[in-house]
Amino acid sequence: MALRGMISPSYIYACTRFRVRRTKLLPRDAYRRIMQMGIPEIVTHLGRQEEYQEIMDLAGDFSGARLIEEAVNRNLARSFRGAMAIAPGSLHTLTGEYLARWDIANVMAILRGTVHHIPRQQIRDLLIPAGELDRALLDHLLSFTTCGEALDALQGWRLYPILAEHYRVCGEEGAFARIEDELYQRYYAGLLGLARSGCSGCQELIPYLRFEIDITNMKNLLRLHCAREACDITLVDQTMIPGGNMSIDLLRRLYGAGTEAEFTSIFLQTTIVPVLARAVRELRQDPNFSSTDAAELVWRRWHQHLRPVHEIEMAITRIRLQQMDALSRRYPFSVLPVLAYLERKRYEVANLRAIARGKAFGLPADRIWQYIVL
Repeated sequence: MALRGMISPSYIYACTRFRVRRTKLLPRDAYRRIMQMGIPEIVTHLGRQEEYQEIMDLAGDFSGARLIEEAVNRNLARSFRGAMAIAPGSLHTLTGEYLARWDIANVMAILRGTVHHIPRQQIRDLLIPAGELDRALLDHLLSFTTCGEALDALQGWRLYPILAEHYRVCGEEGAFARIEDELYQRYYAGLLGLARSGCSGCQELIPYLRFEIDITNMKNLLRLHCAREACDITLVDQTMIPGGNMSIDLLRRLYGAGTEAEFTSIFLQTTIVPVLARAVRELRQDPNFSSTDAAELVWRRWHQHLRPVHEIEMAITRIRLQQMDALSRRYPFSVLPVLAYLERKRYEVANLRAIARGKAFGLPADRIWQYIVL
């Protein structure tokens, strides 16, 4: 492991390669051109791109929107595996930890799909084998018909102890939400612990991780509240992820606020307010939208137990990515250029999937554009 304050040639080389890869992602103008195409034209266009060789590889097995989705999913997994091959030393370790979120997403999709008898292929379409659990194991999990069988097959997974704690209640109402909460709590705790361990190029990730935890906690708090008429404060402790800039106590007080004045006073203390205000300013092109306006906007939905506005969630995601891009430029020889590329690649694939699905269902271009993250 490289000593702090010293930058090894392998770090410089790897970070430079990731910055180059970042420039090869689809620009805004490319999405606008793709939006004007039909699905066959999109297939042809992507098939000509060096970065999307999977289109041609899979053309004999799939067609239409299904071909696009399958190809971009495999492309994402290949890109992430390639990233692990490039990243040296502690960058490799931290990148692997960061990609573990895909293991959680994949496991939860399989468990939920198994319990609710969702067709296997439909579940498989959602899986991205980018973490520790490879495609062979994920396909093996899909072969089971019960939640218990799938859990037994995951005993070698490092997060299995969390699954084991809920083994008997697998599939019961609320069980999956509790499992998912604990998995992500362990995931972020591990990432923060590694970033704080003194490894070279890792410390710089901490501000971004705390920022991401704040956004995740705020989304979870809003969704938790909109699902229940009566506030249960204990649910906040079970659901929130420690380690963000906003303390669990502040989130608990926000969840228990009963009046607009009390809610607004507490909400204005959170670090999410300036992010939300900026997101809405950019979304509505309203330079006068203030933090107080943001608090009032959230209160109206909070008071009515409504879910967050999708367009605003997407706008906040764009700001989160911009924050990571800015940090990666500030710390060019840290893990941040690696993760900035991985996150942008993740959303490039999500964008192409959204376009393929939207066009398959005949949605107008302006409706599809609402799901695009640039």
